[in-house]
Amino acid sequence: MKRLLILTLLALALCTACHKEEKPVKLDSSFRFLVNFNGKYGYCDQGGTTVIPPQFDSASLFSEGLATVRIKGKDGYIDVNGKVVIPPSFDFGSLFLNGRAAVKKGDRYAYIGQSGTPVTGFDYISTFGFSEGLAAVVIPKGNAGKAGFIDVNGTYVIKPQFDDASHFSEGLAAVKVGRQHGYIDKTGKMVIQPQFYEAAMFREGLAMVKINGKFGMVGFVDNTGNMIIPAQYTEGTNFNDGVAAVKTKGTWQLIDRTGKPTINKEFPSPTIYSEGLAPLMVDKKVGYMDKTGKMVIKPQFESGSIFVNGLAPVMLGGKLGCIDKNGKMVIEPRFEWDQRAIDQYTHYYTHFVPSVAKDK
Repeated sequence: MKRLLILTLLALALCTACHKEEKPVKLDSSFRFLVNFNGKYGYCDQGGTTVIPPQFDSASLFSEGLATVRIKGKDGYIDVNGKVVIPPSFDFGSLFLNGRAAVKKGDRYAYIGQSGTPVTGFDYISTFGFSEGLAAVVIPKGNAGKAGFIDVNGTYVIKPQFDDASHFSEGLAAVKVGRQHGYIDKTGKMVIQPQFYEAAMFREGLAMVKINGKFGMVGFVDNTGNMIIPAQYTEGTNFNDGVAAVKTKGTWQLIDRTGKPTINKEFPSPTIYSEGLAPLMVDKKVGYMDKTGKMVIKPQFESGSIFVNGLAPVMLGGKLGCIDKNGKMVIEPRFEWDQRAIDQYTHYYTHFVPSVAKDK
């Protein structure tokens, strides 16, 4: 199971074993786009206007009204206007999810609330972000560690007992017992028995699993463990916007949630649909195709990512800008193309933001 550390590790300042009452926090959730200009990070709005000037050595995208920024070697948090809300004092700070962020000091992690108030002590050797009100945490035990789940107040709901664990999605979380993965519900009951070499999150009613070891095959199960799409692929992606990419014999194809190909065509690499469109490289240029396979935005960019709120980041002339769904350049390409930031953006919106699939 791949640990989602980029998005799900954390950010707390003062360490205390005592829980403090958290004051309610009202935050502006206006959209901000993370940009890199000459090696410094800042943010612009949806129209391309710089709202927070590039000034940070490292930064995250905004989630729940806050973003992690690095100032003088430490992580803290700013609001959408650039005001420091939680002073930089952490070695690492994650995105906020469910009103909580994980933060690191030394070799231990803790959780804080949106005001910076500690929710837990620095008790964990590894963590995941909160989802559906719970977070997987790993505590030291013997020569390794055991994973359990806490609620937003830091109370154990499922005691540490697993060899690994991931976050909840659609009511279930993947856990590892010995060398196999299964799925539990929020009471800790094993709903799908450990039987998979790898087990991904549920997305649109299905989860990608791998059977028969490291070099085994990939398929998709439903929330009862039934293999809805047989394990017949060498690689795959989660479902997003009703479509998943799967690989067989060196090429990729796109399938719907019944396993039926959506387009009678094979591709050299996977792609992700979002808001009805997917980036695709044709003759070394990226364009966007709809679900029939029609290129609705002609290939003209050096790179491109998914659509979110009607905009997609693209690279043109070596610089990052954003287009709308008509292919019009809304944010002129003047920023550095930062692959780490793009990967974070793509991962967040395809893992932690619910996907609304319209296709059956």
